[in-house]
Parts: sequence; C-alpha cells; structure tokens
Amino acid sequence: MRTAFIILCFVFSANAQQPNITKQACEDRATQIVKTLEPDNSLRRAVEQGDRGNCIRQSWMDKMQRFGIKQASFLIEYSWKNDAVSFKIKSTSYLRFYYFNYDTGAIKDKKVLREIRESGLEQELQEAILARVKTSAFAKREKNAVKRDIFEANLLDDEALPVLDIIF
Repeated sequence: MRTAFIILCFVFSANAQQPNITKQACEDRATQIVKTLEPDNSLRRAVEQGDRGNCIRQSWMDKMQRFGIKQASFLIEYSWKNDAVSFKIKSTSYLRFYYFNYDTGAIKDKKVLREIRESGLEQELQEAILARVKTSAFAKREKNAVKRDIFEANLLDDEALPVLDIIF
C-alpha cells in the first residue's frame, strides 16, 4: 500500500512539473527567436512586452517548419446575416519570416505551393485558422458592429510565439 502511495505521488509530481518544463522551454525559445528579429518587428515588440503563445504544439507546426514557413497569413472575410456569422478565406500567404515584408518573404514558387497543397498542410492550416476565428471577437456580434469586413489572421510555426492578427 505504501509503495502504491509513493508511486502515485511520484506520478502526480511528475505531471505537475511537466507544464513548468514546457513553459520554460517556450520562454527560452521566445527569448531566442526575438533576438533574430528586426528592432521594428511587431512580433519582437509583442514578445518584449511579455506576450507569449499558448505553448501547445500542433502537428501542422512541424509541417510548416519542413517547408520553411514561419507564418501563414490568411485574409478572412466575415459577414453577419441575422445573428449568424460566416467566415471565408479570401487568400493565403506563406511567409519565410515573422511579420516582415510580405513581398520579399512570401513563398511564390508554384512548385512549393503545389507541394504545400498536396501534403495536406494547406487544408490543415485552413481548418485551424477557421476554428480559431470562430471563437474570436469577430464571432461575437456587437451592437454597432459592421455586417461585413475583412481582417488578417495568422498562424505561426512555433507555439512559444504570440499570434498577432490585423484588423483593417
């Protein structure tokens, strides 16, 4: 009985310590990544001000890294009809840098873009971004909210980093 109690205590303490290890690893990674960003980069400013990602690794993040994608940026249109909102992805850009010049950082090679689609990554990212925006502020109707608009939503390849979305 005592042995079982000791084993249970060990298991619970190991589980209790795991999030701290993961959180510290995320913190260390965010600190390292921020050193590689330009001084005027919006992600750098956010991390320096203490913003962090949720530290939950997603399988599509590994696929993004295999393709050299740091940021997937989605132009999303939302529209309200009665009390229901719908979201539609208008365009997607795959970027080799975080929140940097879209012209120089965007992946434009048609062969690579086809490989991204054929690998299933594009579909996974679209599902992930739509799931996220469906629980965002855009999915809640405010009294004076516009009925239709466009915003940019992003996914990053690293769970340590905060996602910055842009409202136009």
